[in-house]
Amino acid sequence: MASTTAHRTHVLRLAGAVLMCTVAAGALAGCGSDTPKKTASSSSATASSTPSNDPDQAAKDKVLASYTNMREVQIKMAADGDLHTEELAKYARGDAATDLKKSVLRNESMGIKFTGRPEMKPQVTAVDTKGKTATVTDCFDATNWKPVYKDSGKELKLAEQRLKYPVTSQATLEGDTWLVTKITADRTKGC
Repeated sequence: MASTTAHRTHVLRLAGAVLMCTVAAGALAGCGSDTPKKTASSSSATASSTPSNDPDQAAKDKVLASYTNMREVQIKMAADGDLHTEELAKYARGDAATDLKKSVLRNESMGIKFTGRPEMKPQVTAVDTKGKTATVTDCFDATNWKPVYKDSGKELKLAEQRLKYPVTSQATLEGDTWLVTKITADRTKGC
């Protein structure tokens, strides 16, 4: 009995770590109660339909589209356990892509998938077209994005942890494509 309890505790701790890694590595933003699913095309269409005096608006729209598309790939990866490597490479590189893939592999090895979806409402808070860098800030809300066991569909009961917190991501311009390269979550505060 003790070994079963120890095993269960170990699995729950790993699941908590997996959720934390998944959320931190791929936190989909969402502080508002926007439409449940936003695609890059709807984000780009909305942003570009409003006239702007901002000379960097076109770059911001592209950064936001890459970020949003990366998050959609992340949701798909967490739901089906497939890495979607080629699709992910269109929107993410470096630490961001590596962290997202590691989370999927950890979840897959423990028989865990995610159901539902996190909310997101990212904003490009800085863009330097000459330096080819941009920053996206986000309020990740995983309240409705639940880890479950693939075989049984039962939800994992995780230790008390913050499910809504700020995430900052960095993007770089490679050629004419903005790619998310780093994602940093701050679980010490809410948003």
